[in-house]
Amino acid sequence: MRNQIKNTWTLIVMLTLAVNTVIHAGDLKKVAQSGMQYLKIGLDAQMVGRGEAGISSVKGLSALYWNPAGLADMRKKELSFSHNAWIADISLDALAIGYNMGHLGAFSIDAVWVDYGELLGTSVGHSIEESSAQGYVDEGTFRPIDLAVGIGYARKVSNQFSIGGHVRYLYEDYGSNVIVTTSGENETVQNTIGTLSFSLGTWYQTGFKSLALSMTIQNFSPDIRYEYESFSPPLTFKMGVSMDLLDFFNDKSRSRLLFAIDAIHPRDYTERINVGMEYDLLGILQLRSGYRMNYDEGELAFGGGVRYSMSDDTQLRLDMSYLTMASGRFDWPMQITAGLSF
Repeated sequence: MRNQIKNTWTLIVMLTLAVNTVIHAGDLKKVAQSGMQYLKIGLDAQMVGRGEAGISSVKGLSALYWNPAGLADMRKKELSFSHNAWIADISLDALAIGYNMGHLGAFSIDAVWVDYGELLGTSVGHSIEESSAQGYVDEGTFRPIDLAVGIGYARKVSNQFSIGGHVRYLYEDYGSNVIVTTSGENETVQNTIGTLSFSLGTWYQTGFKSLALSMTIQNFSPDIRYEYESFSPPLTFKMGVSMDLLDFFNDKSRSRLLFAIDAIHPRDYTERINVGMEYDLLGILQLRSGYRMNYDEGELAFGGGVRYSMSDDTQLRLDMSYLTMASGRFDWPMQITAGLSF
């Protein structure tokens, strides 16, 4: 009884913090304080389909981009690939491989890359006559590169508590440009940067039915710069709570109705709340939906998934998600994630 009271108060505190976050969301406008914005795009259709809510329930390789502590609960070996057809013909892909070594912990390696397509390179020219016809000089095409390569590790400290981390090398290549030096000579500058980023996550099973709590910090990194202005990746702090609502009716059911809520404190925007639900029918079919509060676009999300067990140890999964774009300016981003655990 004492443990249940303690867990109830813990839940109340978490929800109070979440509500307070929403109340003060408009108090301070924070924009343009970070770069590498692709790191804010949700990866893995399972989480995106429920409105990116559930850092306290995501497990296996799916947890790598949300709460690395969830890696501790992955199967022996896992392989995952995600393709996100983002707005403006931009695509985002991710590949991850993981291996669970039991009491030694779970390890993973992953790569994320962005395809922006070919862009037109221009310059102002070296004289008025050179650029007067079109207002610029055509410098040909180039392909910007955003790449993140990382390793993850998580370990169960006890049956109720896990901790994990994710270290990534972030690389950008935005082509080259020509500048005029103080001596009057032309110099070609390569617009490339690279840095390390760190993410840390925790997971705690309260002991009250399936109630779980989590906290994460993502994309912690030193400031970087191309020329003059410094910036950092999008540092984000999250707290989350989740529970299977069917526990109140039948805690032995093979189906589940997950409810999750996450409070988000980003460095470069006002505070946000993500709320989501997922109905899992007998571990085979999943239906999901969620709502992301205080976003310019993509507030409502939905999706689904299937699981196919080839044997007791081998399972295939396929998930799909959509984010709705209420303004009508963009097509709805679709994401597909395929995974194999064995």
